Amino acid sequence: MEAAEIASLPRRLLASLINGVVIVVPIVLAMVIGSRLFGRLDRRLSALQHLSESRRWQLALQAALLPIEIRLRNWRGPGMRVMRIRRADARTGGPVTVRSSVVRTAVVTAWRELVGAAQRPSDERFRERRRLIEADLEEARRQHPDDDAARRAAMMEVFKRHRVTPWASCVRGSLSTSLMYLPTLWSERNQTLPDRLAGIIVVRD
Repeated sequence: MEAAEIASLPRRLLASLINGVVIVVPIVLAMVIGSRLFGRLDRRLSALQHLSESRRWQLALQAALLPIEIRLRNWRGPGMRVMRIRRADARTGGPVTVRSSVVRTAVVTAWRELVGAAQRPSDERFRERRRLIEADLEEARRQHPDDDAARRAAMMEVFKRHRVTPWASCVRGSLSTSLMYLPTLWSERNQTLPDRLAGIIVVRD
């Protein structure tokens, strides 16, 4: 373990940035294009959206994905390959064990549940206000069926008039996720909270 060099925080951030460009950006673009292609299916998709917000559904999905996460515990994304870093067991410097992967997933899930419980009242208030202005949003969509820019501007005007911030929940979610990774700023091994509890470090090849 002494021979392994801990990956610096800037190197890890750059690796995450590369992963974001190579992996996340195409996914977001595909979602945007898909939403425009299937924009007329909003009502049919509302049931799926409601299902995705269900806590039971989310927990079931996380449980179903656990074997995949365990399988990919030592997978390196494009950013990690370019920056020549990898995840390793903190005790041995070898591959991440199944136990460490399960502990890390459990910590991340517990954190999300805790933050979700704290945010649930404000999220409920936001959804209630959103339901109240749905008629105005539908009117904005109906007035500009073929002009995306005008439709978005009209919808933003509706949000502004009702003093609703459409991205508030996303911002809160991003902040809560960031708090989980703040320990890297003062950790000697640049470990996040889940990595520290699971005994995982990021080292240079």
